[in-house]
Amino acid sequence: MAETLFHCDDALWQRFVALCLDRDETPGAVLRDLVRLEVKRNAARKAKSDEVIDERLLVRLRLLVAEALAEAESWPALQAALRIRGLRFVASGGGLVLTDAATGKPLAKSSEVGPAYLALVRRFGAGFPGHPRPGLAAQVLRPPAPASAVHGSAGGQAR
Repeated sequence: MAETLFHCDDALWQRFVALCLDRDETPGAVLRDLVRLEVKRNAARKAKSDEVIDERLLVRLRLLVAEALAEAESWPALQAALRIRGLRFVASGGGLVLTDAATGKPLAKSSEVGPAYLALVRRFGAGFPGHPRPGLAAQVLRPPAPASAVHGSAGGQAR
């Protein structure tokens, strides 16, 4: 294992040592964990940036999604129109990912090839079937509060 020396403000170092003692860990163990986490975080960031989507592919996907959206009035109709084109949307995190229908390989986020998920929720008046975060759609579809319910107003009138 390599031994490394570095300069640190005395007061900051004392606070760090006290934090380590409170956690019943040595400063060396905490620093090794921090270095390991930073290297891992940086590697993940680099891997993600290496996955830049080919612009020509994005243009083609945008056209296919636009064609499917022109035909669709609902989520099932959109999925059917995408399926004809060899594509489908899959719920992912707080949105959707466009995938290859045959292989399931992710191709792009919905917002990269067309409307973002919440815009589609507004358009279809419902959340994506089986989406893991139904509260997002419910929040977007909730009617606005009446003016009298707005905080800081008296009887709906501004002061």
